[in-house]
Amino acid sequence: MPHHPQGTKGWTKLNSYQAVWDPKVDLGKFYFTDFRNNRKETPYMNAENFARVIDILRNETPVYGNASTGSVTTQTEAVGEEES
Repeated sequence: MPHHPQGTKGWTKLNSYQAVWDPKVDLGKFYFTDFRNNRKETPYMNAENFARVIDILRNETPVYGNASTGSVTTQTEAVGEEES
């Protein structure tokens, strides 16, 4: 499992996600679905953090998520490996 912030729990491999942007409050959140088909809601986040998370979710694989913090991480890649 990739390194994660000390003291956090709840990291799991993600199979899918749903992104929700709420223009009324100008914040977004995600629903992460893990490999066991459990669906969990993340806290709201500002536009900058929302964009960072969605970029990783769209462009990296495999992705691990922590719904309690809204954090995501990936596995290590070999140097020079091309994005698909």
